[in-house]
Amino acid sequence: MPDSFRYLVDYLPMILTGGNNVRLRLGRRTLAELFQKSRWRMDEQTPFEQTRVLDPVPSLYDLRQAQRNISREFPVFANMRVAATWAGLIDVMPDTKPVIGAVDTIPGFFISSGYSGHGFGIGPAAGHLTADLVTSEKPIVDPSPFTFNRLSSVKRQPAFAQ
Repeated sequence: MPDSFRYLVDYLPMILTGGNNVRLRLGRRTLAELFQKSRWRMDEQTPFEQTRVLDPVPSLYDLRQAQRNISREFPVFANMRVAATWAGLIDVMPDTKPVIGAVDTIPGFFISSGYSGHGFGIGPAAGHLTADLVTSEKPIVDPSPFTFNRLSSVKRQPAFAQ
């Protein structure tokens, strides 16, 4: 089962308050994940080795909507043509706060992720906090709101079979 379905309940409040900014889409990747294993032996190749870069296809619907909106507000753009398109993914946590800190069950493993599209703005401070935690320095801010363990309501399964 794809994680997007498995953890849907955790993300539902954010989805419901997202208005038109959040749309659920089913695509080829969703279908592929339906048949993908969720546990691997330590000597087995995982999807993470097979897919190193996520390269989503841009939404033509969103592109056309953006073209209509900008043309309506700025008529000079009415005849513009799109030269190239690009799409990306945003990593988001259910509470929209990043995870920054150690993973208690894996000594020496730290996570700094889930910036919810705000990485450019909070990146310098988040990087400083991450460096402080990794090097055991006094943290620049209280790291407790960003701990991995705060997501304990999410059921986690070990990725690797014993």
